Amino acid sequence: MDIKQRVEAVPYWYHKIELPDGITTPGWAPIDAKAYSIPEDLTGKRVLDVGAWDGYWTFEALKRGAAQVVAIDDFSDNLGSLTDEQRPRWETFDLCREALGYNKDACKRYEMSVYDVNNIVQNGGLALGQFDVVFFFGTLYHLKYPQLALDELAKLCTGSIHIESAICDKFSPYQGGIDNGYADNDVVMEFYPGSEYGDNKNNWWVPSLRCLGSMVQAAGFEDVHLWGLTSNPKALAECRGFVSGTKDKVAMPASGTPATQIASEPTKPMKVAAAMTVPRLGFQDNMFCALEALVPLGINLYKTQGAFWGQSLELAMMRQIDEGAEAILTLDYDTVFTQEDVAELIRLMKEHPEATAIAPLQSGRGGMLPLVSLKTRSGQMVDRAPRETFDAELTRIHSAHYGLTLFRVDDLLKIPHPWFRAQPDRDGRWGSSKVDADIWLWKLMEDLDMILYSANRIVVGHLDLVLRWPDKNFGTLFQPVCEYKESGKHENVWR
Repeated sequence: MDIKQRVEAVPYWYHKIELPDGITTPGWAPIDAKAYSIPEDLTGKRVLDVGAWDGYWTFEALKRGAAQVVAIDDFSDNLGSLTDEQRPRWETFDLCREALGYNKDACKRYEMSVYDVNNIVQNGGLALGQFDVVFFFGTLYHLKYPQLALDELAKLCTGSIHIESAICDKFSPYQGGIDNGYADNDVVMEFYPGSEYGDNKNNWWVPSLRCLGSMVQAAGFEDVHLWGLTSNPKALAECRGFVSGTKDKVAMPASGTPATQIASEPTKPMKVAAAMTVPRLGFQDNMFCALEALVPLGINLYKTQGAFWGQSLELAMMRQIDEGAEAILTLDYDTVFTQEDVAELIRLMKEHPEATAIAPLQSGRGGMLPLVSLKTRSGQMVDRAPRETFDAELTRIHSAHYGLTLFRVDDLLKIPHPWFRAQPDRDGRWGSSKVDADIWLWKLMEDLDMILYSANRIVVGHLDLVLRWPDKNFGTLFQPVCEYKESGKHENVWR
């Protein structure tokens, strides 16, 4: 049989590998190879590929110039259902190695456990030796002793290690499944004595991403970086994370960016509380948003009522500060949002210590532009900002809404009271130069040179009362209440 026929004869392929003559093996992993961020240049390096399976990463390392790659696998994982016939041991690896033209010296493979990598290999009595780079993909969660495996790999790795694993940040069978996992920086690992994870009895332990990073540090690696491979996973197969660390920052640095680097000790989660003032009659959708988004994140919601909005909100915020909150999330009764919106605001505040407050984008009633205002460098109000003003993740603004805005408590404590105060114009009237109560806090922050950001990738909804009219064709015509108050019935209503 030719290569194509041999590929088609294999019952199951795990990896999608491109072979010569336009042949591609019918696998599916990895989901996104670029997200792994393995070194682009491996010229002259010696690489160990742990849990190689069909050999995707072995051959990828050779393509990137590796002098030698050693692949190991003990074939203990059968995805919970594959038979020995469906997962032949090295048949697929050998087929691809032959098709790609790699010789057996440059592309070695051994059937062995990761726990034995520092023992003598029986084939010829040769030890595996030292490696510049270690790939440890899709394997850690199949191990009964994951930290032992990392410790053994650390003994033979002189450079960088790159690890891909299932993580429980966004999925936990014990917490409720998809979208139910653990908060940022939770250092936890779940144990599965049966088939709880993915209906696969070969899945034993799944760590949180921060836990996996801490395990890599404990094994002796430095400059550890970590990131999720999918920002908003929708399926179990997408709940994966990546960790990279090194023993030699110069010769073989870890993968990642400054934003993915973790400190030597776990950071304490930011304690966030929420404050809200509501009218006696309000939109109920907003309250359900608050329950669904805040409770899973462990955010306490304190509600006040009163005829004076500013007084009520300030009292609620002060109550939460006295309860020990590090950040205050203000809510309006006419804003709708998700748990992901709140989590993103918290992430941005952690990553931007210069920010006093961060607000998502929200439109106003009656089709108003986003509820923000900006000033020029000279202090002039901007009538209409160009579209590209909001292309970046964050834009510094002059004022925002309070529908879902996160405030840093340490900065709030520096601002004199009252935080919300209506001020008339110089004539004591409520003309165009007045300052409304909801603008007063932004003015105080500006006087103290504090920073307010618009989070341009977090968009929340604004509930708006509308009138329904029968139109000229007995269809339904929608008209904002504010428009009706200004100009009366819509011109296209039924006559």
